[in-house]
Amino acid sequence: MFNHFSMGAINKITNRYEYPKIANKSNKYKCPFCEKNVIFRNGKIKKPHFAHYKSDNPCSYYTSPNESQIHKDAKLLMKTLLDNKNKITFYRKCNYCLLDKTNIFEYKISENDYNENTIASIEYKFNYNNSKRSADVALLENKQIKYIFEIYYTHSTKENDRPEPWFEIKAEPFINLTNSGENINEKREIEIECIRTYKCICCKNKEEYEKKNLMKILEKLQIKQKEENELLNMSKEDERTISKRNRFEEEIKLKRKKEEEDRELERKKVEEHKEIKRKKEEEDRELDIKMQTEKIEREKEFLKIFLEKDKKCDLCNINYCKCNKPNFIKNEYNKIICNSCKKYKCLCVRITNYFKIK
Repeated sequence: MFNHFSMGAINKITNRYEYPKIANKSNKYKCPFCEKNVIFRNGKIKKPHFAHYKSDNPCSYYTSPNESQIHKDAKLLMKTLLDNKNKITFYRKCNYCLLDKTNIFEYKISENDYNENTIASIEYKFNYNNSKRSADVALLENKQIKYIFEIYYTHSTKENDRPEPWFEIKAEPFINLTNSGENINEKREIEIECIRTYKCICCKNKEEYEKKNLMKILEKLQIKQKEENELLNMSKEDERTISKRNRFEEEIKLKRKKEEEDRELERKKVEEHKEIKRKKEEEDRELDIKMQTEKIEREKEFLKIFLEKDKKCDLCNINYCKCNKPNFIKNEYNKIICNSCKKYKCLCVRITNYFKIK
């Protein structure tokens, strides 16, 4: 931190901010913070500066300013430089190699950037990326933002919160170097450091080179990993092939065994069916023979009975009744017949004797 802050003051006649380097003893000034009168000192021992009168019970704006006071003074100083149409060169040091005067990014604000339509504004409100924003200092042309200047003391601005081009300035060195004139170059341009993150060409090339090397290393590692994976996959494939072949052979064996069992079972079923059929045929033949035999016997019996019934008596030559229990009666011709079979009774002597006895 600087031991002395070259804080500016407000000209009571023009009501404009003036910093010590451009102030004049003949003018009257007041403090921007407490608005009490201040004196401008420009002696041979100390650098030009403003100070409160001791009898006014002064504030600490010029002796030990706080953060908000330093921030305010830096904004007033930046606005004054723009209002006075100063040529300003912004430079950025590389945040990676930290070189002082080489590989430096520069941006110049020249007299061509100023015209009758340009004005500088403090705490300018605007919309960006669908959000409301506020710029510490903005240079406007026809009410359109041309440049934005952010004052840094303890908190930096996010890179994507402002439209390009915009610059971020550290408050303390900006105030003191501008008032001492140490930041004015041989072209009478005010040089101000922009503390936004910047990477120089050398660092970019180096990063690109390292990135390419890293990519080559990664590619080699990937190729090696791929080869190892292929070998591993081949070994796994061999194992899977062997396992698959074994499973296939086992399935074939099981299938053949199953087919053999099915064939054997089918053969047994066929044999059983044949045996059942043979037995059935044999039983049918036996039953048929038995039936045929019974039929023949019945026919013989029937024939015997029929023949017996139609058989005539050898003695009397009459087809006589052969009923087991004949029911003899006399018909209308006074002939004896069986009321059951309607046949005559035998007229031989035996039957006659039978009737005589009866």
